[in-house]
Amino acid sequence: MTADTTRKRARIGALVTTTTLMAGGLVAGGGSAQAEVSAPTITVADVASKGVALRWNATGDNTYRIRISTSSSMTTAADAWDVRDNYYEWTHTDASPSAYSPRLTPGKKYYFQVKAIRDAASTSKRTNLSSYSKAVAVTLPKTALPELKPVDIKATPGGADTMYVSWRTRGAGYSYVLRYTSSPKTTVTKWKSLKTDASGATIKKLVAGKKYYFRVRVIDPKGTGQSPYSAAGPSATTSASTPSPGLTVATYNVRKMASVDDWTARRKAVAANILAAAPDVAALQEATPVTYKTNGRKQWADVMALLGSPYKLVTSGSGSSGTQLAYNSTRVSVVKSGIKMLTEKGDAERYAVWAILKDKLSSKTFFAVSTHLEPGTSTPELNEVRIQQAKDVLDVVRDNAGGRPTVIVGDMNSSRAAEPTNGQYGAFLGGGFVDPIDNTTATWSTGANATAEHIMDSNYNSGNKFQRLAPLTAFPNGTHIDYTYVSPRIRVATWRMVVKVDGNGSFIGTIPSDHNLIKMTIHLP
Repeated sequence: MTADTTRKRARIGALVTTTTLMAGGLVAGGGSAQAEVSAPTITVADVASKGVALRWNATGDNTYRIRISTSSSMTTAADAWDVRDNYYEWTHTDASPSAYSPRLTPGKKYYFQVKAIRDAASTSKRTNLSSYSKAVAVTLPKTALPELKPVDIKATPGGADTMYVSWRTRGAGYSYVLRYTSSPKTTVTKWKSLKTDASGATIKKLVAGKKYYFRVRVIDPKGTGQSPYSAAGPSATTSASTPSPGLTVATYNVRKMASVDDWTARRKAVAANILAAAPDVAALQEATPVTYKTNGRKQWADVMALLGSPYKLVTSGSGSSGTQLAYNSTRVSVVKSGIKMLTEKGDAERYAVWAILKDKLSSKTFFAVSTHLEPGTSTPELNEVRIQQAKDVLDVVRDNAGGRPTVIVGDMNSSRAAEPTNGQYGAFLGGGFVDPIDNTTATWSTGANATAEHIMDSNYNSGNKFQRLAPLTAFPNGTHIDYTYVSPRIRVATWRMVVKVDGNGSFIGTIPSDHNLIKMTIHLP
């Protein structure tokens, strides 16, 4: 654990009635509405030495309050949490994913109850629909593996030779081994495998038109198993052909150079982060024209030199302040490109850098925009400036895209929590674009209408402020100021917030920037 203790809260022994709201989850244990449905019947779905998976029958609005205690009478309840759907995994003494609290203790007995509540954005309106269920007791084994086996495994084909697979995350710092086969009767350890530090992966070089099966287990950094393999997994069949292979699009604010020492410490980590994402198109912000005196390069030129071949900029790099658009020249080519200055507010000029790009594999063309909107404290005036700048970007699309499928990505400097509104968000959606992770207003249903098929680590905030403990929320989506917008016809197969953290949720090694890189895999229509 780091010295930052603001989010470490072990609450075993605290009464539920003292629990407070945190990002849509932690709630008071009260509620006086008369029961309208029968109490759910809670059962144990899985047990590990440091976790319990619980399930109950669906009832009411399919929205529930679940609580934990070390007392059979539940008079010393430790925590309560509101959930959607009739499944929940309790692994820490504090249910909030942002708490980084202690794990449940092997060999200790815990009690759980659940009740149906009204589905409402405000916790004050989540009144009771039922009484609490009869408590279920679970004594955690002392010798079992610590982690629950992965669940909610989903697989979708990316074409003739590619499969996208994801599963429920096990939290900060975990890695996984994904096994796959077309012969499910063989022993799972003989299936082909790949390791990943995210709760999802892309499998390539598969056989067209063939059915594959998948199983996953949690591993530690040394590759040692920390959970059993998932149950006999789902199957999915690769396509007979690949009319539009996946393209990886990334957006990354690399943080302007504050000093020679600052950039010297971060520059290689910034480039490594981009290269690890392997984007075909990379929107960069704050890759400034300030000269890095150590080698005489502009900051943007230094980034590109570190990336090396085959990465190039769609423009010369000049004339757009720190906003840049890079591409992998082995995969895409530039048909046409340009720069548009956005509505001015302060001393810093804001730009959109755009390009018509051609996918060399499919010969399809698409339109891409990198932009960086006005920063600053949320005020009606600044909100209006960002709205106008978003409209400027939409004008760039209207005037240059020629009806092509379009991606608009960048640092929008406004989040779903912005006051008085997240104006740029409304402007882009009003302009006909889609937010693939549905990062709407700050309600606990954020993300419910996501169109991206596989979403990973979206609960981390896109801005990290160089905090060692990576900021995140209890919502499915974090409080992002970096966004990815796409035309409705574009298929978003995967979306990932790239964070490299340890088991305590702290960044590992040099923090490259005060923003996290976001990447998505898209398929052109």
